[in-house]
Amino acid sequence: MKIKIPSNKKALFESITEVIDTRYFDNLATVLINKKEESITIIAGKPPLCSHSKFTLDKSSSHVKDTQFSIDGSFIKQLPNYFSKNEDIEFSVHTSFSNATSVELIHKDTKSSENALRRCECVDVYEAHLAYLKESAQRPTSTVSKATIERVIYEAKQNMPLELCEMNAEKQYCRVQRDGNVEEVHLPDNLNLPVSMVLTEEIIREVDNVCKATEGDEIEVAQQGESITFKTPEVTVTYSLAGVEEFYAKKPLKFINEKHVVVDFLALKNEVRHCSAEYKTIKKSDNALLYLSGDKAAIAFIMPPFEFVHPIAVTQTCSETKNSESLYRFSLKALLGINISDLTQAESTRLDILKYENGERKLGVYFSLENTLPHRTISIEKDESQLPKVAALLEELNQSQAGTNARNTKREVQEDLFGYIMDKEKEY
Repeated sequence: MKIKIPSNKKALFESITEVIDTRYFDNLATVLINKKEESITIIAGKPPLCSHSKFTLDKSSSHVKDTQFSIDGSFIKQLPNYFSKNEDIEFSVHTSFSNATSVELIHKDTKSSENALRRCECVDVYEAHLAYLKESAQRPTSTVSKATIERVIYEAKQNMPLELCEMNAEKQYCRVQRDGNVEEVHLPDNLNLPVSMVLTEEIIREVDNVCKATEGDEIEVAQQGESITFKTPEVTVTYSLAGVEEFYAKKPLKFINEKHVVVDFLALKNEVRHCSAEYKTIKKSDNALLYLSGDKAAIAFIMPPFEFVHPIAVTQTCSETKNSESLYRFSLKALLGINISDLTQAESTRLDILKYENGERKLGVYFSLENTLPHRTISIEKDESQLPKVAALLEELNQSQAGTNARNTKREVQEDLFGYIMDKEKEY
């Protein structure tokens, strides 16, 4: 039989095959072909974390008959890639008596002038996929508008990177887990969340794709134990929530905002990257110093034979800490791991020194000035043993620059006076 799936369903096809892990040989996909409905259902993944979708066959499909079989998941995952963007997914299913024996297609390879024949043998239907399909149809769900899910995904993205993110409908808050620690923030007043759900970074990305692919206005949601399911008229996907029970049991650590500045994060990161790349001693130590004093900030490296200090432009600071000097030690690798491209305004990035109730300190780097929770945090510790040295180096730098400015000013005055005398001589 010749099976043809319309090209406009490729995004949907790819969304359900995302769960196929090609690292494993036993990752099967199941195909159910229904002659009466003229449809094909694809089930992928390992139960209970499966995805499935029913596609209406193109009218040019022929010799369609009721058939069900399973096949290597890697082959099914590659199907959309064997056809160009506007080309239908077309393949043949060979049968013997009532059983499917193989799936075959012609791959028009655009990278060479030769086409390829690609054939994959079928196996008996994977019963666990059939059981999943039956259970999925009976699973109770809550219906949420597509617009609300899109808003939930948007709000969750503002708090990435993250491990787990709970959107709580009853209390209207968002709980985020990063590096094992939980933080809490209220949801915007104009987001009326009708159902609670827990998301991971992978789920956030995948559900975002589901929202873009579906033509429906509603999405059904069901969270059971350590899994969550999203259903649209075209596709059903189930994701893992491993560790969710432990996440529920965690309480947010309270903290105080010890310091707050807005700096040129690009300049800060460039200095750290330069010293890490060009000085092996500094790279090996994996230690840098952050100096904060009111409206001043600097990055310093104090280790024999080096004494480096580099002021960083500060555009805003907390008035309560205006006259206090502090020095903090942090890991070069950790800071370099923060992507500047993730920040909305790298030249005006909010940095907070967060002191938690357990005594731990973290440097919070915020996605934008308006965010309540930091975009990323890295461990940082107060270490003022080198504070006098760093302060002295900054003073020395200031005096040196002041002297240079004074000499430049004197030279400019002399040049202006010389020019004035020469102009007068020309008049005579």
